Amino acid sequence: MIRVRSTAASVFLAAAASLLVAAGSGCRFIPRSGPVPQDLAEARRLCNAGLSAADQKDLMRAEGLLERAVKQCPTDIDARQHYAEVLWKRGERMDAVKQIAEAMQIAPDDVGLCIDGGRMYMELGLLDDADRLARQAVSGAPRSAEAWRLHGQVSLARGKAEESLADFHRALAIVPDDRAILLETAEVYRRLDRPQRALATLAILGETYGPNQTPADVLEMEGMAQEALGRRADAIESYRQAIAKGGASAGARLASLQQLPADGSPGSAAGSEPGTAAGVIRR
Repeated sequence: MIRVRSTAASVFLAAAASLLVAAGSGCRFIPRSGPVPQDLAEARRLCNAGLSAADQKDLMRAEGLLERAVKQCPTDIDARQHYAEVLWKRGERMDAVKQIAEAMQIAPDDVGLCIDGGRMYMELGLLDDADRLARQAVSGAPRSAEAWRLHGQVSLARGKAEESLADFHRALAIVPDDRAILLETAEVYRRLDRPQRALATLAILGETYGPNQTPADVLEMEGMAQEALGRRADAIESYRQAIAKGGASAGARLASLQQLPADGSPGSAAGSEPGTAAGVIRR
């Protein structure tokens, strides 16, 4: 961890140095709208070609095109952001962080860059840095669901489940039907040992899918909530459906549950939380 932190710090120093070089290259930072000079136009052409290659899963070609775009106009933050995304997908994580750091030197208040950088830091285990960028994103765009989601993810990674839950609810107030945030909210309720609320949240999530379209991870979490509530038969059925959808980890849960006596499953429906209704996920 110390080694990663040291590398991350050197990344920001390298970013600052490279910007001094870019300043003399004749390529200015141009806002994302308005007249486009020739160097930026060429950079964006290369960037679009790189994105097209990425869409076709040709990440190596995408990386080369986006690298050329950055060299064509080092202060084009769009090119650097997309370049960082492709580098990250290719496993070149510190190079990706370097590109985001350099872009943030150019546009430190860009919320999208804060979110991208925060996610990278979170996955690298640099939670203090991730939290700093998440707070910066929330401050800069309090109506951004992704900013609140990132802060919630960082809070959960730091063991602050209640804070995480509050952040996810703020995000859901902005995008009520966001599947990823609904699933993460249900997971927090599960960790807080509130299976009834987890099940109710999963029911809302289930309504966003068509018949027989509910993915395995949602069905598996539904089974876990039902199991915690003592609903053994319902949990078994959810696990079986999750397995049918390719949920490998549900198999172990199903096997463990089937080994219990009929009245030996943990929890009790009578102990469910008051004031909430259990939902049934649409299959």
